[in-house]
Amino acid sequence: MRFFGPPKSVSVLWGLADAGAQQLIMQAHHDAVAQVMDLFEREVAATRTGATKPATQADAGGAVLQADVAGVAAAWFDHHGSRAGDPQAHTHVVVSAKVKTAADGKWRALGGRPAHQSLVALPAHHNAVLADILARDLGLEWEARERGRDRNPALELAAVPPELVAEFSARAAGIDSEAARLIAGYQAKHGRRPSKRVILTLRQQATLMARPGKQIRSLAESAAEWRDRAAPLLQADPASWVSSVLGSAVRQPLLRADDVPLGVIEQVGRQVMAAVGDKRSTWRRWNLFAEAARQTMGWRFATARDWEAVTNLIADAAQQASLRLTPGEPLAPAGLRRGDGSSQLRPKHSTLCASEALYAAEERLIALSRQATAPVIGLGAVQAAAAEARQHGIVLGEDQTDALERVAASGLAVDLLVGPAGAGNTTCRV
Repeated sequence: MRFFGPPKSVSVLWGLADAGAQQLIMQAHHDAVAQVMDLFEREVAATRTGATKPATQADAGGAVLQADVAGVAAAWFDHHGSRAGDPQAHTHVVVSAKVKTAADGKWRALGGRPAHQSLVALPAHHNAVLADILARDLGLEWEARERGRDRNPALELAAVPPELVAEFSARAAGIDSEAARLIAGYQAKHGRRPSKRVILTLRQQATLMARPGKQIRSLAESAAEWRDRAAPLLQADPASWVSSVLGSAVRQPLLRADDVPLGVIEQVGRQVMAAVGDKRSTWRRWNLFAEAARQTMGWRFATARDWEAVTNLIADAAQQASLRLTPGEPLAPAGLRRGDGSSQLRPKHSTLCASEALYAAEERLIALSRQATAPVIGLGAVQAAAAEARQHGIVLGEDQTDALERVAASGLAVDLLVGPAGAGNTTCRV
């Protein structure tokens, strides 16, 4: 199941609008979800065929192939509010785990790994397409708004003031507060700020911990309450304000795929690769695709296919600028090739990449690990430090003390200390 929701400013505009405007905005959201599912069917959905057990002399077996499917079956469920009672138009899409294989018509399981790897890109695709539809059909303008050091900027409707968005973001505020508490606790325990990946995990925990119970109310009841809350901030009738926003909108020129110069695509592609490299040590196609959507959030396109074409070109440029870790495309007979000529022996969009800069940094660390140029600390100094640590409530185990003695006496510029989670690695460093 996947959740698709527009930016909060869109939900606020929708929640305060009259029935006619609500229908227009919700239709744009549904059109965007349909485009995402179209991409999912074309580029993500697949199944596996062939033997899944190792080949033996008695059973020669066969390679596991990634096969195309005829499509996916899915059900949509619309919700109009958040758990905190604020406007949050969103759709839950439940995809069947069974798919029909295009080649032989047999029903098999939907590939879970490709679907999981695409999760980072699908919401970005939805938001970009929705922004294009609302700009094209309703003339609404967009702007990027910062959300703090731990989150990416958000694309929001320029006509919806931040104060109004904040009024209807009680759920987000609760998650932010709980996440800040978890981050502070992590920092107090480990003596350092968590990495971006750890912060993401902590925010996921905060989302569950700060989750209130659901409220069941009709859209009419909820909308009446939302308008009562918004009227003092707007100093106007909310429905009339929405009408004025839509009535004063001016349709802007929209881009076609051919309007973006190749030089710009190559430049943005390098920026995408650098941005992903700042967050991850390795990445795949969908990571680049999602970052390309973020880098071009201010660009508005005439159609979803124009946006997808340019985003794919940027992802291609970013992948070209990356260091490819996966070997080249395996040779395959005609019967084991997809329609685009790629081999079914390798899943689509599965190439693993890194950066030359990261590889060079690793090489420097490896070189330092072989240089015996660091000072050597005597055994007595290590034991004295351990005794001082005990006075502050830090007690080292035998294995921890042994590790510290080995590192202190090695004389290497860089030492590697490896231990499983919870083994006391951080305590040794402190």
